[in-house]
Amino acid sequence: MPKIVDHEQRRRELAEALWRVISASGPTAVSIRSVAAEAGWSPGALRYYFPTREDLLVFAMNLSEERVTERLLALQHTQSPDTPLLERVAEYAEQLLPLDQTRRTEYRAWEASGLLGEYDRDRERRWNSQRRLYRQLVAIITGLPARDPFQPHPDPWTEEWSGYLHTLVDGFALQLMVTPGMTDPDDVRHRLRAFLARVEEAWRHHAGS
Repeated sequence: MPKIVDHEQRRRELAEALWRVISASGPTAVSIRSVAAEAGWSPGALRYYFPTREDLLVFAMNLSEERVTERLLALQHTQSPDTPLLERVAEYAEQLLPLDQTRRTEYRAWEASGLLGEYDRDRERRWNSQRRLYRQLVAIITGLPARDPFQPHPDPWTEEWSGYLHTLVDGFALQLMVTPGMTDPDDVRHRLRAFLARVEEAWRHHAGS
């Protein structure tokens, strides 16, 4: 009787091996041979699922995005309604910051985008997905309807501050990865909340003018 192969389980095994390689050495260390060796597979067996190194890197970025999305969705069910509004917003934004080992590995997977060039066909979609989140967070602070978060907000003020928040979080993430000895995670958390308070203050001034 032929052996039944659980392809989904095999992909999960490869994903875990790929994750370990990225966590230890970053996306530049990803190759057919390195991931196959980490998984205990032959390179030929791995190529059945991922024919090229580029396919592995795209898979790593997609896996990173899935994990972030899962945490964002989980927050909808775990946040207490008694949590202050700005704290709730901060907890969402923090899911994209490399504040622990899991999120540091996810960020390193995102670095693969710079290695793929034109092979990364989802770069624009991922950027738009992030901007969508920041539009929704600014809408929470202002109390305005989120409208269609896939499109620029019709209120120029809201769109402008969504861009500021996007840039701030990206900058914090880069500092946490590139200069970890000079960038303290607790300080980043504090500065994120200070910025969100500034957004709230600026909105009150804008709405009252």
